[in-house]
Amino acid sequence: MRVMPGNFTFDVEFDAPVADVWRVVSDTDMIDAAGGMPAVDYRDEPQPDGTTRRFCSYKVHGFVFEYEELPFTWIHERHYDVRRIYSKGAFKTFRHSCEIIPREGGCTVRTTFEWEKAGGFLGFFAKSGTRNNGLIPYQKLFRDAARRLKQNTTTEKRHSVILKRPVEIDSLGDKPPEVNTEQLGKLKERTRALYDTPLVDKLAEAVRDLPGERLRRMQPYAFARRWTADRQQTLNQFLAATRAGLLKMRWDVICPHCRGDKLNLGSLSEVQQKAFCPSCNIDFDVDLDRSLEAVFTPHPQVRDVPNAQYCLGGPGTTPHIVYQQVLEPGSEHAFTFQLAEGRYRIRITGADEYRWLDVKADSNASNEVAFTISDTGIDGADAAPRESQPIAVTFRNASQRRVVVVIESVEWARDALSAGELVADQRFRDLFSNEVLAPGISLAVEDATILFTDVVGSTAMYNTLGDAKAFSLVRTHFDVLHEIVEKHRGAIVKTIGDAIMGVFTSPETALLAANDLHRKVDRYVRERGHTDGIRLKIGLHAGACIAVTLNERLDYFGTTVNLAARVEGMSQGGDIMVTRMLAERTNDCESLRAAGWQSSLEHAHAKGFAEPVPVLRFTCAD
Repeated sequence: MRVMPGNFTFDVEFDAPVADVWRVVSDTDMIDAAGGMPAVDYRDEPQPDGTTRRFCSYKVHGFVFEYEELPFTWIHERHYDVRRIYSKGAFKTFRHSCEIIPREGGCTVRTTFEWEKAGGFLGFFAKSGTRNNGLIPYQKLFRDAARRLKQNTTTEKRHSVILKRPVEIDSLGDKPPEVNTEQLGKLKERTRALYDTPLVDKLAEAVRDLPGERLRRMQPYAFARRWTADRQQTLNQFLAATRAGLLKMRWDVICPHCRGDKLNLGSLSEVQQKAFCPSCNIDFDVDLDRSLEAVFTPHPQVRDVPNAQYCLGGPGTTPHIVYQQVLEPGSEHAFTFQLAEGRYRIRITGADEYRWLDVKADSNASNEVAFTISDTGIDGADAAPRESQPIAVTFRNASQRRVVVVIESVEWARDALSAGELVADQRFRDLFSNEVLAPGISLAVEDATILFTDVVGSTAMYNTLGDAKAFSLVRTHFDVLHEIVEKHRGAIVKTIGDAIMGVFTSPETALLAANDLHRKVDRYVRERGHTDGIRLKIGLHAGACIAVTLNERLDYFGTTVNLAARVEGMSQGGDIMVTRMLAERTNDCESLRAAGWQSSLEHAHAKGFAEPVPVLRFTCAD
């Protein structure tokens, strides 16, 4: 005789925007943690067909529950659904779904738990366990969230992909986090001594008060958004707190396909050039820009934050994903939804190929798009639907395998602190000079702006002033170079005699630094007692390069670096030499022109380059 499945369904009314409600109710990891659910151990097993199966286990009152979790499916701001097939515990199968039903002034959230109980002793507790561990906690937490969201309702226009939680859900447990408050106070003051801003107190409060799941992967830029603070100032505060021992920094290897962290490394020296993502079943090259991210966590001497996970696959864990669906061979899924203006990437498991949706406010393109999954990738053209209208999407799986189809916003990049950005930060290099790659490891840098400077007539200066005075003058000029490069969010990679090589993650900030270098260096050294001033030669170029460890420091090599050095060598002093390629990326060096610089185009022969290099020579009357 077949056992009829059990079912609990309940509704909670929300008087708040659907976007805010979705961001809360879809965050199953936060809700399960707050509701007192046990932490779950996850194991992904790659399959020969390119897919992956996920197996999970947890303990309740000493009993082990084991199951296979099928991929969550969801449509942004509409519903999510997950099914689990148990091999051990109180259930045979378990399904959890949540639907948002819009209404005027808010929405209704309908949550459903369905299960088939297992045979044996534990099966008798399937219904009561679902009621006590699912129904009751979810009802209480959703009602609390509804009350808080109603109090925090805002009318401002927001992107539909909200990375920041509109409200926090309090834990149902009474046990407060264990924090060494005495040590926290000492390390807060030590942090203040290194870098003193009001953010010191905010950071200490976060370490003390935030739930553990918010502290497992602390991203400085995410905290800057929450605090409405300057991004660079927030990063500086995190670096100072790490140096002081309040925080620990680690390096997460990120899959460029699913954006999940696949390795958590304590030092750059542990990074390898290749990595594997079991969730996506793909190998990938590790680079500094897209697949290596710096994150922070409280130091264990202040607060121990276990790396516990309660629901890894839910939409709240990856809020940038707006659609996820499993398609069996020969199946099709058609649906409609509305997206805010922005760029969205379409990807599938088992393939590196992408398609793009560029949602635009003024698009005249059709809002009906269709894609076919083949054995080799995704067939169908990139699309540019209109923001203000529903988008009708059809996916058809014409391949011979099951696939998971994902549509995701590129908003995930907004909070990520890439290794490429951090190693080009002067404060990081000053505080963590021991953070280098292992010998023999070279990592690609997708884009870097390289700046070279040199002192005009340095040989004659040493002959005229003598070694002692000339060296003092050069050392003083290095001080202001360091100050200006750091101010513009760059870093000095190395000094070469009287020259420097600097790196910036943005060509715009590098141009601003070049302007400041010419306007401030000479005045700086004269104000410090040097009667003979300094005149600089400056050259810039941007592009891809590689990062390695050389002479116990992180260094950059490649064609981009070589050309930047050649361009600086063309300088006559007092000018700024910029490749035309960099100028095209910065609206014809708009910031230099706004500061009074004028350019002339030259085609110079650079050593090691077969063709003449188009270069802009910028000069300024003052």
